[in-house]
Amino acid sequence: MRFDLCLFLCATLLAVTLSAPTAAFASYRLLEVQGTVRMKRSGQSNYQSAWRGMRLNLGDRVRTANDAQARIRCADLTTVWVLYSNLERGVASGCPQDLFSTRLRIGQQSDNAPGGSDSAIPYVMSPRRTAVLDAQPLLRWNAVPGVERYTVQVVGLNVNWETEVTGTEVQYAGSPLTPGLEYRVIVEADDGWSSQLDAGAETATFELLYPEDIENLQADIVKLAEAELSGEAQALALADIYIHEDLLADAVNILEPLVVSGTNTFEVYQVLGDIYRYIGLNLLAEERYEQAIAIASTNDVPEGIANAQAGLAEVKVMLDQPDAAIDLLTQAKNYYEALEDAERAEELEERLEELRSFSLITR
Repeated sequence: MRFDLCLFLCATLLAVTLSAPTAAFASYRLLEVQGTVRMKRSGQSNYQSAWRGMRLNLGDRVRTANDAQARIRCADLTTVWVLYSNLERGVASGCPQDLFSTRLRIGQQSDNAPGGSDSAIPYVMSPRRTAVLDAQPLLRWNAVPGVERYTVQVVGLNVNWETEVTGTEVQYAGSPLTPGLEYRVIVEADDGWSSQLDAGAETATFELLYPEDIENLQADIVKLAEAELSGEAQALALADIYIHEDLLADAVNILEPLVVSGTNTFEVYQVLGDIYRYIGLNLLAEERYEQAIAIASTNDVPEGIANAQAGLAEVKVMLDQPDAAIDLLTQAKNYYEALEDAERAEELEERLEELRSFSLITR
C-alpha cells in the first residue's frame, strides 16, 4: 500500500513539475469568418481552411476569397480589424503599430493542475484559482451523490465565514474581502467528505481584483464593444479579456451558456477545456476537450483535433491514465507533422519521452 501511494504521489509530482503553469503570449484570434477564408502558419508552405474563433500568431497570414471577409482581433485583446475579399495579409496588418503582445494565463501544454477528479468529493468549482470582481462571489461545488446538506466556509486574513445549505451553491455574505489577498472555500458534505480531500485543494484559492484593474477591464470592454461583433465572436473576445485579468470564473460564465445552447464552435470547448485544466477541474476539462475533438473531426479540421488532443492528453495524465495520454499525444504529434508544424511536433515528442520514461519506471 505504501509503495502504491508513493507511485501515485510521484506521478502527481511528475505531472505538476514537468507541467508547471506558465504564462503565454496571447494569440491573435480570427473572430468571424464569412465565405472562404484560408490561413497559413508562419514556417508552413500550405494554406489550410480557417475557422471561427481560430487562434492566430504573429507571422501567420490570412487569405480571403471572392465575397469573403474575416474579422481579426489583435493581441491587445480589444482592436478588431476587417480583412475584406480577395486579399492576403499578415494577422497584425490592421493592428496598431505600437502594439504589444498581452499575456494570458491559459492555453499552454504545461498548464496542468490536479483536482476535480473524484465525484465523491465536494470539490470547489468556483471560485477556484481565479480572481473575482464581486466582493460577494457565488460559491459553487461538486454535487456528491446522496448528499443533502453541506457546510461551507470562506477563510482568509480576518475572514472566517460559515453557513450550512442544501444544494450546491451559496452567495458569500461574510466580512468584506480585501483585494489581492488569497481566500479559500472549504465545503464539507453531510457524509463527512471535505473539499480539502481534493487533490487540487491547495491551489483552489481566489482573490478580489484591485479597483484599478477593474477600471482597466471596464475600459477594454467598452473598446471591444465598438467592434460590434456577433454573439459568439463577442463571447470569445470577452473571455480573452477576462482571462487576461485572471478572471477565469467570469470567462467560464461567458462561455458555458454557449455550450448549453449547443454551439458548434469548437474553440468554445477548447478554451473551456484549457481553463478547467489550468484550475484543476479535470473531469470537466476531459468532457470539453472530447466535445472539441468531436466537432473538429466532424468539420475535418486537423489542427483543431490536434490542439484538443494535446490538451486532453494532459488531463489523462492528471486522471492517472498515462497510456491514454501517450496515445493522444502521438495522434496529435502526427497531425502537427502533417501540418508542417515542426515546433509543436517536437514539443509533443519531448513530452512523450517524459511520459514513456516514467511509465517504464512505475511498471
